[in-house]
Amino acid sequence: MGTDSRSSVLAVGAGESLEFSILREWSSEEVPGLGVDLRRSPEVIAKHLGVSPATVRRHLGMWRTRGFLLGYDVLPHPELLGGRLAARVLNFQDPISQEDGIDALSLIDGMIQIAPARTMVMAVYFVDSESQARRRLAQFERIEGVAEIGPEMSFELPPCSRRMSRADWRLVLALRRNPEARLTDLAKEVGQSTRTTSRRYDSLLEDGAVMFDPILEFSRFYETLGVLVATVEPPGAQEQVEREIRALHPRSIHSWGPTLPDPEGRCATVFLLVSAPTAAELDELTGRAARVPGVTRVLLWIGRATLPVQAWLSERIEAMLRSARPST
Repeated sequence: MGTDSRSSVLAVGAGESLEFSILREWSSEEVPGLGVDLRRSPEVIAKHLGVSPATVRRHLGMWRTRGFLLGYDVLPHPELLGGRLAARVLNFQDPISQEDGIDALSLIDGMIQIAPARTMVMAVYFVDSESQARRRLAQFERIEGVAEIGPEMSFELPPCSRRMSRADWRLVLALRRNPEARLTDLAKEVGQSTRTTSRRYDSLLEDGAVMFDPILEFSRFYETLGVLVATVEPPGAQEQVEREIRALHPRSIHSWGPTLPDPEGRCATVFLLVSAPTAAELDELTGRAARVPGVTRVLLWIGRATLPVQAWLSERIEAMLRSARPST
C-alpha cells in the first residue's frame, strides 16, 4: 500500500483508525455466523461513524484497489444441502508443499474454501455423513507434503428450517455468479419482478438461508490482521473473557469460526478479528490474552487469504434446484 493511501487513514477514537472503524461496521458484529450483510450500505456505515457516505465509499474502493477485498463467496446454509460444514488444519512440510497441497485440495469434491497461513492450510468442506467425513480425512492423508492433520472442527450455525423453492435456488445461483448484482439485474436473471426478487432476497438473508462470505487478501489491509481464538472454561465465562480481551486490545472485532467438538459442554470459544501495526504486537496480545482468567488456550491465526472453491458447490445447488418444490 502506498503512502497516499496510508495518509487517508484518519483517527476515529482512542487507538482506532477510520479504516478499522469501517471494517468493524462492515463486518456487522451483531450478525451470527459467516459473512456480512451487503444491505449494510455506505450510507448506513457513515451514519454510525459520523462521517460522510463519500468517505466510506472511498475507503471501500481503496480496499478493492489494494486487493484487500476481492469479492464475495455466496454460501447456502449447509442444512439446506443436507449436511454440515467442517474444517481441518493441515500442516505442510514447506511452502512449496503447501502450494501443491492447495491445488490438490481444490480438486476434492465437497471442498468449499481453502485458507492458507504460513505453512498451514485450513480446509473448509461439506459433509453429509460420518462415513463421508472419514473419507475426507483419508483424502487429506494422501496429499503429498502433509506433515500433520488437525482434528475435525465444526461450524455451529444457527439452524435454518426454510423450505427452499426452485425460485429460491435460482436466486442463490444468480448471487453466486454475481454477488453484488443490482436487484433489477437479478430479477431479469431469475425471471421475476424486481419487487418479488427483493422480497425473496431479504427473506433468504433474514432466514439465514444464504450467507455472503468476503474473499479477503489479509496482507493487503493497511496493517496486520489476525484472528485470535481463545478457549474458555467454563462456557459461562465466554462473554466476560471477550470483554477483557477487547479491553486489552480495542482494535478487536467479534468474529466466528470452527470449533472442536465438545459433547460435554465444558468449554466455549472466543473469536476476535484483531489488528495491529506489526505481527509482533499481535503475538504479544496472544500472551496477554492467555493470562485472562478462564482462558485455557490461545491461538493466533494470521492468514494470507480466503480462497473459495466454486465448482462443486454450484453443481450441488443446481442438483437441489432440479429436485426442489415448485416456486410460489
